[in-house]
Amino acid sequence: MSDLDTSVLIVCRDDEEHVGHLIRRVAGHLAALELRYEILLFDEGSGDNSLALLSLLKRELPQLDVFAGVDEGRGFVRGAELARGRTLLLLDARSEAPFSAVGFALQRIREGADAVIVAGRYLVLHRIRALRAHDTLVHHRDTLELERRFVRRARSLGLEVAVAARPSPPTPWARIRNTLLSPIASSAR
Repeated sequence: MSDLDTSVLIVCRDDEEHVGHLIRRVAGHLAALELRYEILLFDEGSGDNSLALLSLLKRELPQLDVFAGVDEGRGFVRGAELARGRTLLLLDARSEAPFSAVGFALQRIREGADAVIVAGRYLVLHRIRALRAHDTLVHHRDTLELERRFVRRARSLGLEVAVAARPSPPTPWARIRNTLLSPIASSAR
């Protein structure tokens, strides 16, 4: 049995603007949950400064391992092979994922789910049980397509996949303000 709770798999390509912030957010959130974790980042041929940024970040975050030159679309598959954590958290470097649902997803895994998909954001998988469906983890920039392919394959293998609802977009402040002020405006007439 692994001594790590979670392996975070991140796939990137020309994502220097996003990847550092994402890694810090993930590390901070998992540390707050008091989890033992590793972050495995798979660079699928960046031509920008992503790798230079990641080498600097590696100095301050020993849980981070960076794998350069991974064939395009194979980062998650390679990550599933190398991961040591009991659960896998799959992220795209451009993800603006809210990590508030990670605790919920990990709890569902502990209760017996093989995979939990936080719709449109990320996947959380039980590493051993869900590996039977890992051949569908070929990365797409379209996270929804990755999810659909994984869900179809996992369910065809009899795996239990929980799907958390897609978070609704935040309500624009102007609409909230107008809703709050409308009773005042109508009573002043």
